[in-house]
Amino acid sequence: MASFRPGWPVTAFAAFFVPVFIGLGVWQLDRAAGKTQLLAEVAERQQSAPVELNTLAQSERVNFTPVKLAGTAWVGRLIYLDNRVRSGRPGVEVLLPVQTGDQVVLVNLGFAAKPGRINLPPAPTLPSEVVLSGYLYAPDKPRVVLVEQQPAGWPRLMQRLDWPAAEQALGAELGPWQVRIDPEHPLALETDWVVSVSGPERHRGYAVQWLAMALALSILYIIAGLKGVGRASR
Repeated sequence: MASFRPGWPVTAFAAFFVPVFIGLGVWQLDRAAGKTQLLAEVAERQQSAPVELNTLAQSERVNFTPVKLAGTAWVGRLIYLDNRVRSGRPGVEVLLPVQTGDQVVLVNLGFAAKPGRINLPPAPTLPSEVVLSGYLYAPDKPRVVLVEQQPAGWPRLMQRLDWPAAEQALGAELGPWQVRIDPEHPLALETDWVVSVSGPERHRGYAVQWLAMALALSILYIIAGLKGVGRASR
C-alpha cells in the first residue's frame, strides 16, 4: 500500500508557513478584539459627565474623557497645525495654550480655512480668561512629515504637533494631550473631527486572509502528497 508522499521540500515549506499564517490570523483576531474593547471604552467615556482637568492623572487611559477647565488663555501664542482640509478647503487647526492651575494645556479650537494657498487665517478674537469644555485627545500615531515648518513669531506654524518644539516655543511644560473643544462652545471653530481609532472590521478581514492562506497551503500540501503517491504507483 502506497504511503502519503509529499516530498521533504514541500513538507518543510508547509511546516514553516502554515503555523506562521495561522499565528498571523490569530494575532489579527486579537487586535480586532482589542479594538472592539477600545471603541466600547471610548463610547463609554464620551457619554460620561465632564470632569475637572486638574483632577486627572497624566495617563493614556484618560484619552477621550470629557473635561472642563478654566484658566488664562495665552491668546498671543497660538499654534497653527498646517495642511488640514475640510470639504476640499485647505486650512489649519488652531491650538490655544491655556494655563489652568499649575499646568498648561493646548485647546484645539477647530479648523480655520486659509484665505489663500499661502496666507494664514487671521487669529480669532479670544478672551484672556476662559471657561472651556471638551474631551482629551492624544493621537495613536504621530503625523509624519518630510520637512518641519516652524517659522519664528506667532501664531506658530507647525505641520504636526511636535510636543518638545511646542514646549520650547511656549517656555512651558505641556500636558500629554490636547483638549478638543466642545462643538457647542462659543469659541469653537469648525470641529467636525473623526475619532481616529480604526474599527475591528479591518483586522478581522486580515485575519480571514491569513487563515485562508493557511487553509489553501494545507490543501496544496495534501494534493502534492497524493500526486506523490500517484507517481510512486506508476
